Amino acid sequence: MKKRVLIVVSDYYKDISDALLKSTKKYLNKKTSLSIIKVPGVFEIPVIISKNIKKFDGFLAIGCVIRG
Repeated sequence: MKKRVLIVVSDYYKDISDALLKSTKKYLNKKTSLSIIKVPGVFEIPVIISKNIKKFDGFLAIGCVIRG
């Protein structure tokens, strides 16, 4: 049985997060059942994970934070 993994993507920097997501999907698709939720920023990532903590076997947070 495939493990269920939720990928939470912060797409504030869309070009960067899209490239990260593409590489992640390429690696994990064969091994897992993936679900993806996109959020506007990094602060929303823990909220989404906590709301879905019992529904998935694992979580992956993807995003980019640039100090400014």
